[in-house]
Amino acid sequence: MGADLYIVKMDREKQYLGFEVSDKAVEAGYFRDCYNSGGLFAVMSLTLNQTVSWWKMADEVGLKKGVLPFEKVIEWKAKMFPLLEEFKKKEELYYKDYNSMTNKRIKEFKEYHDWADKLMRFIDLAIEKKSGIIWSV
Repeated sequence: MGADLYIVKMDREKQYLGFEVSDKAVEAGYFRDCYNSGGLFAVMSLTLNQTVSWWKMADEVGLKKGVLPFEKVIEWKAKMFPLLEEFKKKEELYYKDYNSMTNKRIKEFKEYHDWADKLMRFIDLAIEKKSGIIWSV
């Protein structure tokens, strides 16, 4: 359920930071959601009790050959920001424990709220740069 996102109009060399989720990565034009049950969209799905999927989102916003055109970035923001804001209000977040096949509560929810903020800043940066996004899912 993860994704690697890159802002097209930014230096690709500076974007590769070893798959880290950080302010530095976002400022370089890179955002990552990991490919496991602890990823941002996976936790959002369980917490909000709805499917939040990179693949579904890519279909909905019109991803073309791995690139989301600038015009579609604005549409994507309109879809994502309400979900992210709703998620950030939650203090009980959950992930799927595949060993026990149960949903478990995350004790450190602030980290996930910060991760949602990073995605919001990443989207705003793409809009500021008037850039499309390379979207690898």
